[in-house]
Amino acid sequence: MGHSAESDRTVEDREAELDRREAAVTEREAALATRMEAAGEIVNAADRRDAVAEARDSGADTRERQMDRAEFTGKGDKHSDQYGQHLPQRRAAALDREHAKGDRSASQDDRIALTEPTEEPEPG
Repeated sequence: MGHSAESDRTVEDREAELDRREAAVTEREAALATRMEAAGEIVNAADRRDAVAEARDSGADTRERQMDRAEFTGKGDKHSDQYGQHLPQRRAAALDREHAKGDRSASQDDRIALTEPTEEPEPG
């Protein structure tokens, strides 16, 4: 009888340990799924920021080229004989490009942060 009771306890201990391990795996899998969802949201936000940055950058380039062409050819308003009269608009275009660069940099930083290792809780 002693052997059977000891054997039953060993089996129960093994089953309890197996249950603890399965619970730990389930918990880690749930945490991983949560992190993956958060990472997906970060990547999506970075992609949207990049698209806005690209549109801002492209628009700034287009506006500046149009102003430059109009001033160079003398087309446009009657005061276009003064090359450089659109300095405020050119500054705005430059600022748009600067903001676009900052947005791209922030997006890149977010993507880099996703690749850095995180501390995993020790099993047990």
